[in-house]
Amino acid sequence: MKGQCHCGNVKLEIPEVTETGTSCNCSVCSRYGAIWGYFTKADVTLTIGDGGLSSYCYGDKSISFNFCKVCGGLTHYSSTTHGAGERLAVNYRMFGPDVLEQIRIRHFDGAATWKYLD
Repeated sequence: MKGQCHCGNVKLEIPEVTETGTSCNCSVCSRYGAIWGYFTKADVTLTIGDGGLSSYCYGDKSISFNFCKVCGGLTHYSSTTHGAGERLAVNYRMFGPDVLEQIRIRHFDGAATWKYLD
């Protein structure tokens, strides 16, 4: 499966679509509107064009949100904490609409309880 930011500067390739995607209501994710699919770094092929990639960390700095420097599309995040460093979450909104039709979207309360609400 292939996805990309709006301008095509950042491309993602995953082996398959996961059964579920996560919509989080934390202070960052609720503003981004991302639907996260979880993989390992080895599972995801990232191709970054000449426009480059930028990142943003907030709070305890345990997650690095990555976005295209050209169009600003939020493409993925990775964990920065020890032991969770292999995790990479792709933003399913960077893939075609058919991807979102294939998955069940789970709602995660990252704002308060750190539990799935469904």
